Amino acid sequence: MKSSDIITEFIMQLLNESNGETEIKRNELAQQFNVVPSQINYVITSRFTPELGFMTESRRGGGGYIRIKRVYS
Repeated sequence: MKSSDIITEFIMQLLNESNGETEIKRNELAQQFNVVPSQINYVITSRFTPELGFMTESRRGGGGYIRIKRVYS
């Protein structure tokens, strides 16, 4: 299984456990999966899109985060 698939599965699990909304720290997640932070960006931008039913919000910097929310139409 590719690292992108594993990260996607992990984020989906977080979403399922938290009623469809989660907040992650990009650098921490990258360290956890031993990938570069841009790999986390790739997963978020390609697999958690509005077309697939997700909204994302991010804040960069020291206290930065990526918030992912499952939305229903």
